[in-house]
Amino acid sequence: MMKRIAVFLMAFVLLACSAAFAEEADAGRTVVTAMAAWFNPEEPVSVAMDAKILSCDGKNCTLVPLVPERYPQEDVRALKAGDAIFTQGREVVVRTVTEEDGFLVLNKGEEDEVSLFECDDLNFGITDLNDNTWTEFPEVTVPVSDHLLFLDEIDPESGSTPVVPTVHNRDGFLSLLKSESDPGFDIRNVLVAFDEHGELALVRRFYVPWQ
Repeated sequence: MMKRIAVFLMAFVLLACSAAFAEEADAGRTVVTAMAAWFNPEEPVSVAMDAKILSCDGKNCTLVPLVPERYPQEDVRALKAGDAIFTQGREVVVRTVTEEDGFLVLNKGEEDEVSLFECDDLNFGITDLNDNTWTEFPEVTVPVSDHLLFLDEIDPESGSTPVVPTVHNRDGFLSLLKSESDPGFDIRNVLVAFDEHGELALVRRFYVPWQ
């Protein structure tokens, strides 16, 4: 009986030490998260953003604001094995850090590989199949300006990028939005801008390789 008690106490001490060690290790662990959005997606005023345009009736448009995930340079450069990065709703634990062809690659060659690149503002973004990774905000419904300007950088016949964008007014935009043969406005290929009244004043659509 005494031996069993001694073994039990020893196991308990070992478990307690392991738990304490894990807490200590976790306390020294860094989890890098994306920077906050630079605008209020529920009240877009005098701001531009990427978006998915879902529908529009001429007076109001329903869209999904998009913000590319951006990470502070100093946080990314400090990442080491055991740390983590939070992207697209999940936490990726860092096991290896490799610099390759201008990219900072976490867990190279593994299923949860993350490739970071330095942006023009010197912060880091994550590339995902020739695209950024994005934070999608909930749908919002916004008023449309009577003077909406639509700049289309997709050739309607070839789908490629024309030399200069085609300029449309609000009616031209609505016509293309409702066309079944059009490439669409909800595939991360749109930049929208709002005026000082919070009305949708500009839509710019550009070519993306996955359209």
